Amino acid sequence: MEVHHHPHIEKKSFKEYLLEGLMIFFAVSMGFIAENIRENISENHKAQELAESLYKEVKSDSVQIQDKIRFRSRKIDNMIQFRNTLRDSSLEHLGSGFGMGMYWTTQIITLILFEPQDGILSQLKNSDNLKFYKTNELQSAIGNYSVIINRTRTRNQQEYNVVDNFIRKMSMQYFDFRWLEKVSANGGLLVTTSGNVGSCPEYPFEIQNRNTFNRQELTGIVSQYILVVKGTSELTYQEFINRNHELLQALRNNYHFEKE
Repeated sequence: MEVHHHPHIEKKSFKEYLLEGLMIFFAVSMGFIAENIRENISENHKAQELAESLYKEVKSDSVQIQDKIRFRSRKIDNMIQFRNTLRDSSLEHLGSGFGMGMYWTTQIITLILFEPQDGILSQLKNSDNLKFYKTNELQSAIGNYSVIINRTRTRNQQEYNVVDNFIRKMSMQYFDFRWLEKVSANGGLLVTTSGNVGSCPEYPFEIQNRNTFNRQELTGIVSQYILVVKGTSELTYQEFINRNHELLQALRNNYHFEKE
């Protein structure tokens, strides 16, 4: 009968087991470290891309709001002159000066409203990517900017409510649309490309429904509207500019964007 002999297996020493254990631990640790480095690089790259997109969006708004404020200032000048004419003039033999004042007051409405963009900011919030921005400066600036965007939209609606409740009625009852057709060549020219009051072609302007025209009441409405438009520009829009600049500076400090 053949006898099989088991091969002799040499037992490992404690030091060899310890060494193998340390090597396995080292290999696993290096794997974790490599994965963390990879994730960190990926997150930093994504944060950089989102920061660039956010910077462009915020920078665009900084340009747009300055244009709107200049346009609003032009409207205010025209409204003041219109208000003063309503208050002091005999309102007889009116021409394009009065027409332009009433046109800017009653027709130039949505063109003066600044609508902030928040597409990238909403994407950051909804995708939980705000966690990439860990500095207190940037977190604070983003929070402040989000608040002023909501406040600006609320103020825009309040301003538009004044238009909806008072200015539209003034336009429909008293504005001379035949005058507008003449000075704009039946809609072929934009009246807003003209300068301020008195800089468009001269045509007679007739207040419609003169029998119901209340000079004192309409002067009060225009005065109130001037205050509302001024308040939006000087308070809400100026605060938006401040918060906009704060966020732009925070993005420059953290991501080294060049100031243009």
